[in-house]
Amino acid sequence: MTTTPIRGPFPRALLAALIALALAVVAAGCGSETKVDYGSASDYSSGSGGDSLVVYAGQGADHDILEYAAKNLLDKQIRITVRNAGADANAKVSAGDGDLAFFQHAPAFESDTTERGLKDLSIVGRVNVVPYSLYSHKWTDLRETSSWVNTGLVEDNVTGTSLPHGARVALPNTPTGFARGLYLLQSAGLVTLDRGFGGTTAQDLTITAANVRDSARHLDVIGLSFDEFLKSTYDSYDAVALNPDQAKSLGLVPADDALAIEPGPGNPYAHVLVAPSRLAGDPRILELTRALEDPRLATHLTRTYRGTNIAAAPVHR
Repeated sequence: MTTTPIRGPFPRALLAALIALALAVVAAGCGSETKVDYGSASDYSSGSGGDSLVVYAGQGADHDILEYAAKNLLDKQIRITVRNAGADANAKVSAGDGDLAFFQHAPAFESDTTERGLKDLSIVGRVNVVPYSLYSHKWTDLRETSSWVNTGLVEDNVTGTSLPHGARVALPNTPTGFARGLYLLQSAGLVTLDRGFGGTTAQDLTITAANVRDSARHLDVIGLSFDEFLKSTYDSYDAVALNPDQAKSLGLVPADDALAIEPGPGNPYAHVLVAPSRLAGDPRILELTRALEDPRLATHLTRTYRGTNIAAAPVHR
């Protein structure tokens, strides 16, 4: 049994992106499309939400995913009104100033509702994942190999271009990033952890090298801060685990360049659809949940985002 060493501290990095974007109301309801409206968050509290399902959605991909599902996969009688989600979106839904929230992954939801004491909200759908992926500028795949590098005792013995035994792999040195990197390595068959993927406890979400039970490739896993030295880290190590923004800054596309992509099904960091208990059993929410977990949405994500955003629900082929 080979355990995997780690180097470097674990400072918690707070990554906050506060984007102010005003969206004008558009009237799009013609033909067979589901009506999707956009407007300010204050509209709902003044009563103009009407019979729409008012959803607080995150910027960018969350907006796109919700709009695609509403226009292509929902019954045309169901109307969706999209509001920009702020930090207090869960509280607004709990207070009745909106119907649903779709802007956060599950751990963020659990943390926010616990901190705010919101006990009437629950996850009704797990939709998409912004995955970490494994990249290398030296090696092209993860096929079985007898090649060895970095032994320090003898010269490297390399045949082929598969990730060799003894490879040095850099993971983000934040608790979340390092844990997701380890789960990524396990899903790729490179290490074995003391637990499966998908746990949601604090221990599951912050695993370390101490949780590695075996390393099939005898990897040297190192925790590093990528913020200032991303390009040099990518160039210096045999492989590196990156989030989509980091990969994009290097010109990398997961679908084309990644050795492995973090799985969507069972991923604890899935973006979730959240509903209040007062709307339990509402058929419109059931329909929207089904639409957001539809295989056709998974196909849309695959074609549109090329591995930077993937479906959380299993795709049955």
